[in-house]
Amino acid sequence: MDEITKEKQRIGEAFARVDAQREKLTGQLGELDAAERVLARYSTGTPASKTASVKISTTAKKTAAAPRPMRPRVRAEQLAGGKRTSSTLGDQLLALTIGKTQQ
Repeated sequence: MDEITKEKQRIGEAFARVDAQREKLTGQLGELDAAERVLARYSTGTPASKTASVKISTTAKKTAAAPRPMRPRVRAEQLAGGKRTSSTLGDQLLALTIGKTQQ
């Protein structure tokens, strides 16, 4: 009987840890969704692939399917001299907030 009580307590504690972690991840997911919406709204580059809040109807997709012109080729010297960086979501948010506060 004592073993069953200990096992119940152990499982209850493990369940509490899992539930706390789930709550934490849910909060982080909400923050990431909000950040993605902000970046999609203010970014000047390509639009976000798919967001939960931005949905395009099928008729809008058909009208917006105009072909894009091809980019000119870049020589190897230009690539070697150029600086290519891939910014992360956090870097983009930081740049966005810094830019907004300096205006």
